[in-house]
Amino acid sequence: MISRRLVRIKALQALYAAQQGGDSAKTQCRQGLLSSLMATYDVYVFLLELPHYLNEYLLSEQEIEAKKFYPDKEKIRRLGLLNNNTVVSGIYDKTLQYKRRYFTPNWSEFGESFPDITDWLFLQEFTMDYCVFDAPDIAQQQTFLQEFYRYLLGECEPFYLLMQEMYGAWDDDENTIDREIEKTLSVSPENITPGIPYSKEDDEVKMALTLFDLVAANSEKYEEYVSTVTENWDPGRIAVLDLLCLKLALAEFTSFPHVPLKVTINEYLDIVREYSTPNSGRFLNGVLDKLRVSLTESGVIVKSGRGLRDK
Repeated sequence: MISRRLVRIKALQALYAAQQGGDSAKTQCRQGLLSSLMATYDVYVFLLELPHYLNEYLLSEQEIEAKKFYPDKEKIRRLGLLNNNTVVSGIYDKTLQYKRRYFTPNWSEFGESFPDITDWLFLQEFTMDYCVFDAPDIAQQQTFLQEFYRYLLGECEPFYLLMQEMYGAWDDDENTIDREIEKTLSVSPENITPGIPYSKEDDEVKMALTLFDLVAANSEKYEEYVSTVTENWDPGRIAVLDLLCLKLALAEFTSFPHVPLKVTINEYLDIVREYSTPNSGRFLNGVLDKLRVSLTESGVIVKSGRGLRDK
């Protein structure tokens, strides 16, 4: 589930934190990296729980409306939007089998955000289409839920602001979680179930921890490599994130034989363009391209298998 891009971003963030905290912070930051990776899965499960709690809120509003002297029958019908949706209840029942450890908030704590989300929801065309059905079948329920998440994660500003507030890594993790939810809901309704939880044995988790360990252990050696292709080398004049990205790329160049060089370069170029300075991309591209050539010629870089592609 975790993308290699997210692995690189989280390794970069952990290394940055370790650098700011000094040698004594390395162990703590490494554990923080592991927790951050695991939290991505917990947030994914947390989002799968949302329709259940949203339905509870809608039903409470429905009860309030029904008790009015002149209740709005159309509003009562609309507030029953998610009631008797077996896909929603089925997913929620399955999320209960997994206990979140790294991201533990409960949707019941954020009820004050539901009015903004539901106001947005009832204005959407896919919601209006779904409300036409008095008794939507399971396929229609699933289609509605797919549309709900697609627009919730892509266009609902109140939801985006809420997630930013409660989960600091939301901007980093959003695409990964969005993709996994879409994948979860794409199977036949009776087979919908949360993906498999992460473990320390997952390849992506191992990659993140290995990158962290390599850069932490070989920082000076990587700086020596960079100095050979950089005039007037002074690490103090390079943006901290740029230098860390150079070191992470060197870790992949020299210790991940199955990762193609161009894949590594392109990934870190994308990351510095998003997280560092406007000129970082051009600088990183020039340095990494020179390192690619010089370290391959000297035999420091040896690629095999898939790593031989696009050299």
